[in-house]
Amino acid sequence: RMDLFTHVALPLLFGRWLKRSGEEVAALALGGLAPDLDIFLIPINWIHPNFFLLVHRGVTHTLFFGFFAALLTLGLASTGPVRSWISQHLGLDPRFTRRAILFAYAGVLVHLALDSLTTKGILLLYPFDAAMWSAEIFFYTEAPLLLASLGILVIEVKRQDFVNPRKMILLILLFLALTGSVRLAEKDRAEEILGDDSRVFPAFNLFEWTVLDEDDGVVSVYSYDALSGKVLLGGDFPKMNVSSPEEGLKAALDMAENLPQVRTFRLRAYDVVVSAAFRDGGWDLAYRDPVMTVRNKDRSLPLKGFFSGLVSFDVRVEEGGAKVRNGGYHI
Repeated sequence: RMDLFTHVALPLLFGRWLKRSGEEVAALALGGLAPDLDIFLIPINWIHPNFFLLVHRGVTHTLFFGFFAALLTLGLASTGPVRSWISQHLGLDPRFTRRAILFAYAGVLVHLALDSLTTKGILLLYPFDAAMWSAEIFFYTEAPLLLASLGILVIEVKRQDFVNPRKMILLILLFLALTGSVRLAEKDRAEEILGDDSRVFPAFNLFEWTVLDEDDGVVSVYSYDALSGKVLLGGDFPKMNVSSPEEGLKAALDMAENLPQVRTFRLRAYDVVVSAAFRDGGWDLAYRDPVMTVRNKDRSLPLKGFFSGLVSFDVRVEEGGAKVRNGGYHI
């Protein structure tokens, strides 16, 4: 996702620039925040896996459910103690009115527009369409943009009279345009080097890209360094790796694909490869995202654990049905 500070700063500054009331500015800022409050829904998915995409950048990052996220956030922020705290510390005046609801939803739309520019994207039209919308220009968070937005928000809260909203908006948009221009130029270069059939994704480093190529049933993951022009192979992954006779495999895969964890994993992964082996009267299936597997190699142990649910998980299929053996937790 785009960073939280930019999500709040842009709609807030737009409201200030257009000289909207305190109620409307508060609603815009809260709307910009609302979709990312889905982090509080994640434990539900851990306790009871389901098909409702209660994960980060799931249902709240849609045009339809985003409205209800704005409604809930504005309602909570307008309650007595919360409203008093926001008014005292942030100088905003949230109120639950029809007009404020519309402005909160406008803040949600700004949020969705920004996130649709980032890697993996969002389920913009869900539940009517389950396609991910992404321009694949930015990584989840871009450091230059984050720092600019954070600095502007701090000044906005501490010295509101000192901030010129129009200039601050232009500053954020300038950082967005410069970072985007660098990213797009690098992306075009990566596609030229590795071919138009390759899929290119932004990495954490501003000058690095992850490239996915599939040939003859093998998915290859490369790292492209735009500064040096070097392309390094991160790993090769068979799309389907079967180490046992395949009798009964299709039925086992069909059962596994009906699990909510598998459906969610497929929806949110860059790509999915599967390893299958028949043992002790049942099938062991290992689902893996090759891109996240390569990226997770160099992470510290705590971060490897944090991202493990996005990397891989195992499913056991027996006559009685399919169940996740480990992993499958989504953030």
